[in-house]
Amino acid sequence: MRIAVIGGGCSAEAEVSRSSATQIKTALEQNFTVEYFELAHNLAKALADFAPDVVFPVLHGFPGEDGTVQGLLSVLGYPFVGSDTNASVVSMNKALSKYYFDAAGLPVLPQVIVTQGSLEADIDRIIASFGDRVVCKPMHGGSALGVVPLPLGGDLLHALTTSLEIDHSILVEPFVEGREITVGVLDLHNEQIEALPVTEILVAKDEWYDYTNRYTSGRSEHIIPAEIDEATANTLQTAAIRAHQSVGCRDLSRLDFILEPNGTFWVLEVNNIPGMTPTSLYPDAAQVHGISFQVLAEKLVSSASRRGPDLDELK
Repeated sequence: MRIAVIGGGCSAEAEVSRSSATQIKTALEQNFTVEYFELAHNLAKALADFAPDVVFPVLHGFPGEDGTVQGLLSVLGYPFVGSDTNASVVSMNKALSKYYFDAAGLPVLPQVIVTQGSLEADIDRIIASFGDRVVCKPMHGGSALGVVPLPLGGDLLHALTTSLEIDHSILVEPFVEGREITVGVLDLHNEQIEALPVTEILVAKDEWYDYTNRYTSGRSEHIIPAEIDEATANTLQTAAIRAHQSVGCRDLSRLDFILEPNGTFWVLEVNNIPGMTPTSLYPDAAQVHGISFQVLAEKLVSSASRRGPDLDELK
């Protein structure tokens, strides 16, 4: 079987994508013919020349994780790993995905959406809704780039301006004290969907899980399984599966939560192409679940192969 692995591109997360793609390519080379393709203008021709049986997009951020590449692969008729175009669009939009979570009966935090043209009015709305203890997040960003938490309150204008350097719209939520929790979902074609072990993310005191702490070895710790009671773990795993299904993800995803000391939890966002770097959460949880990185990569390729192209009639 011939596998095309796509990574890189012009996203702010391109280097993370290349790291993930390198890991996937190395794992798949044990049993398949694999070639890496940079996300570039000549991608369609390069893929046609290689004639892959399955494409494995390992892309983070825009463009690539947001449905753009998924749409291209669908039209070109290639089976590919991961969510389809629509689920990718929804997953990449933090506010839109929260509407889907809410409709599925999952707990989500209230939000204010901020754009460049209405900062003053938006700041007034934020203060009226939450006060100034908030988290500002680029609407379509990942890897915590442009995220500005204000756990003690502070300069909202500066926080929003910083986030707007990454994206044209910002999601603002109230800051909630709690444990950073994530749950991976494995949803292979024609197999029983399952949640991976609940993972807690720990960083140094007075720090948070920012870009540096995510991708620098030793700067964060993944507690797998998280040290929580079984009932809470089961509830979080069930919520992760429901959230994954609510936006239409397939093959894999990772759901992020905040777990308050009293047991209340909030679904924050879904990652439809979780990181696969040496410090990434999803493969760590899969390993604890008994699935090695190589086996995980091969399972995902097999799932895409069995499913076939999204638009068979165009092939």
